[in-house]
Amino acid sequence: MRRDRVTVLQLVTSGLLTALLAIAINVATGGELPAPFDAVAWLAWPIVALLAVTLIVLSVWQHRLSTGTPAVHRRVPAQLPAARPIHGRDRELAEIRAARAGTPVIMIAGAPGAGKTTLALRAAHDLRRHYPDGQLYAELRGAGTVVTPDVVLPAFLRALGEPDTAAPLDEIANRFRTVVADLRLLIVLDDALEEDQIRPLLPGGPGSLVLVTSRRPLTGGHPVRLDGLTPDAARALLAATAGAARIAADPAGTDRIVAACAGLPLAVQLAAARLRDRPSWTPGDLADRLDDDRRRLGELAHGDAAVRTTFRGAYEELSSTDRLVFRRAGAHPGPEFGAGAAAAMAGLAETVVTESLDRLTDAMLAESPAPGRYRLHDLLRLYARELGDDDATLDRLLAWLTETAAPGGWRDRELENALAAVDAAVHTGRQEAAWALVEAVHPLLNRAGDHVYRLSLWQAALAVATEDERRLRALGWVAHSHRMIGDLNPSLAAASEAVEIATRLGDRWELAQAVRGLGETRRAMLHFQPAEDALLRALELFEEHGAVEEQTEVRSTLGTLYNVWQRPERAEAVLLPALALLPAEETSTHAWIRLGLSIARRIQDRRDEALRDAEEAAATARRLGDDYVLGYCHQEFGLAARDAGRYGDAEHEFRQMLRLLDGIQHRTGVAGAHRQLGILAHRRGRHRQALAEFTAALEIFDRLGDTARADQCRRERADVLAAPGR
Repeated sequence: MRRDRVTVLQLVTSGLLTALLAIAINVATGGELPAPFDAVAWLAWPIVALLAVTLIVLSVWQHRLSTGTPAVHRRVPAQLPAARPIHGRDRELAEIRAARAGTPVIMIAGAPGAGKTTLALRAAHDLRRHYPDGQLYAELRGAGTVVTPDVVLPAFLRALGEPDTAAPLDEIANRFRTVVADLRLLIVLDDALEEDQIRPLLPGGPGSLVLVTSRRPLTGGHPVRLDGLTPDAARALLAATAGAARIAADPAGTDRIVAACAGLPLAVQLAAARLRDRPSWTPGDLADRLDDDRRRLGELAHGDAAVRTTFRGAYEELSSTDRLVFRRAGAHPGPEFGAGAAAAMAGLAETVVTESLDRLTDAMLAESPAPGRYRLHDLLRLYARELGDDDATLDRLLAWLTETAAPGGWRDRELENALAAVDAAVHTGRQEAAWALVEAVHPLLNRAGDHVYRLSLWQAALAVATEDERRLRALGWVAHSHRMIGDLNPSLAAASEAVEIATRLGDRWELAQAVRGLGETRRAMLHFQPAEDALLRALELFEEHGAVEEQTEVRSTLGTLYNVWQRPERAEAVLLPALALLPAEETSTHAWIRLGLSIARRIQDRRDEALRDAEEAAATARRLGDDYVLGYCHQEFGLAARDAGRYGDAEHEFRQMLRLLDGIQHRTGVAGAHRQLGILAHRRGRHRQALAEFTAALEIFDRLGDTARADQCRRERADVLAAPGR
């Protein structure tokens, strides 16, 4: 078009110049001009010369145009498939818009089903107005086969109006780059396998933009990584497809669907489509079907689309080694794993498995949340388990965890995995393997907040313990762990059953331990007389065995009991002899006995002695890193400050107590800290704060079933509500 306009302009200009040249020559050779122009007749020859030169230049220009490439009326392709609705990808769309100004190629990578094509097409449709010479699209893995550049390039050229020409790939690629060099095209290359597949398809000029999607990160462009949808984005996608009213009417069922889909956009879209096509279903109905791990992948299908089919395509591209590692990794029950565990499950060398896991991560079939650590997306794990072909995989993992269990780094890395593995062993009938792993992990649970882990561990052990001896051991630790958390009713049930078994066995040592546990739980429940009876019985049995350490621990518990019972003289009577029994090496018992003496002396209004004892207890607790006893030391400091009228200091100490005991998940202590803050606020006339603190304490005591402390808290809250001037 532009060349045609230039040619017309040349013809008109040439005609005008020729006419002017004829007039100028006529005047220069004696002809006459009209009278008004006689004064400039002397310029005739210079004008002749100027016009002659101009005509020569114009002729050369015309000649060059006439010998150039003929004008082409280029076809403008518009090959983009329709864009689907998209949710939760605003950040990625903004990144693509910003990146196109600085790079001609954008690489969108994500796991199978992450919504790469949806994002690319949405972005392409949003940007197409910036590329007036057309939009090209190629699916590079159609029908499960890799589509090569020698197939794509001729199709692109035909779309641009170029004739087919049989030639080697390099020549076709050069021809493509030549044709599009000055064009502004938008090209979408969907589902690329590797860089070599897309390199020949890239234009050479700066005016075009190429969007590439791939299941693995590729080099050569600006990377955009797709992670899972947020729960809010998943809900929005469900509402957009299945209907906002249906989703809003069943928020609990919707949340279960979102959890089952684990943020995978394809899964959410398929779930939404199933709901849309089944108007009688509620979200809860679909969620019930998705809850079953064995059928979840089958439920996430609609028409020709299915999560399982998408995963299968990615799996079939793997090597045989990578397939094996992927299948076996699916059997891991924990949140993440290392190469050692994966090697044990696969039955391969750790170096081989490490390389395989790195390849699986590159293919986005595995994730690496930290160096040397791996995990599978929830739905990919289900798919890997479907492919599982070796029942011994879990046996090898259990053996590996049992053999390698050790304090330090192993505990930090593998504790959650060990707990999950014990549960898996229990549910699959592997009793001996479960018990062996429990015994291996238990000694590692020596931190202040470990009672939650300990409870989970020994509850699993109790489920497989059939012999009395094993049940007795498991019940003792279950009772202890429940008590430390503050779940006193289940602690009492476990402790009572332990006493029954120990009595039946006739083992006086085990009876001493069981009766002691029962007494400690009774003490925590404020059952004063039954607690005293049990603890004195335990003390007698430990004295019978000459067990000094256990005697001091029981005396410490008796001291606490007597203090709460408001019998400080008895507390001192059992605690002072315990000081002489303490070993030279500091333990938490040292701190507890000193703290017990501090409380007894405070109750007797011996405040200076009480404060010295509390400070000594706190110093010991800090040296040992024992936040449990330290939290209660801060309670004593707070009470001393409150009684002295130093309310600001008292509040600081009670909040320290709250922080420490919350950190170790000691819920009875947390509730106690809220109660002390409520009493302090009431004394200061801060009624709203007092009500908030008493309410927080009451909620915890009620949840724990601690009726005695809950009733006490209700009475104190009622006093606030009845306070004058509130």
